[in-house]
Amino acid sequence: MSEQNSSLGDQASQKVDELKAVATEQIDAASAKLNELKEQASDKIAELSASVDVDGIKAQATEKLADLQASATEVAAQASAKLDEVAGEASAKFDALKATAGEQLAGGAEKLNELKAEAAEELNELKAEAAEQLEAASQKFDELKGEAAEQVAAVTEKAKGFWGRLFGK
Repeated sequence: MSEQNSSLGDQASQKVDELKAVATEQIDAASAKLNELKEQASDKIAELSASVDVDGIKAQATEKLADLQASATEVAAQASAKLDEVAGEASAKFDALKATAGEQLAGGAEKLNELKAEAAEELNELKAEAAEQLEAASQKFDELKGEAAEQVAAVTEKAKGFWGRLFGK
């Protein structure tokens, strides 16, 4: 599972790097556009310096700068949204991995329960065999007890007969 987490972390890191690269490209593009606009403004100022109102050009430059700032803000918002998306995907993958690990643990518990059931079954079988052997031993004991009782009765009868012959009774 740690390899999967590591892989998930590597994927998330890779996505973040990709997003950084995209954001850098967009910022570079915005910066290039800003430089281009500055050059255009400088060219226009040089070209129309005599006939153009400097305050008007400043206003246009300020407007273009505001546009660029808005564009940069939009790029940052897009990058942030992409990062949120990647974080969401990473979280979903982590949850899936966690669920898979839980299922595997549940499978292990199920196997343990199966082994317990098998052990209980074998114990019951051993108990049944022991009960049968105990019953057989008990029957054998009863038979021996019966034979012993018969022998005691026979010896007692013989003793009574012998006693009766000795003492005349």
